Amino acid sequence: MDLSRLRITRQHVVDLLPIMGLTPEQEARLLALHYPVDFTEAAAAFQSVGVALDTLTDRMGGSP
Repeated sequence: MDLSRLRITRQHVVDLLPIMGLTPEQEARLLALHYPVDFTEAAAAFQSVGVALDTLTDRMGGSP
């Protein structure tokens, strides 16, 4: 699956937040993006708050 073509919605991120264990500040940074965003932009945002790309991909249902 080519995740680089995937568009991520705000709702998708909201659905992931409970399983990510982030602080409220980290969550706010992710929710501040202008959705929808490309997977690469979402991945970079998650990495900026300490979530590894492999973890993000796994939790989104893909394979690293």
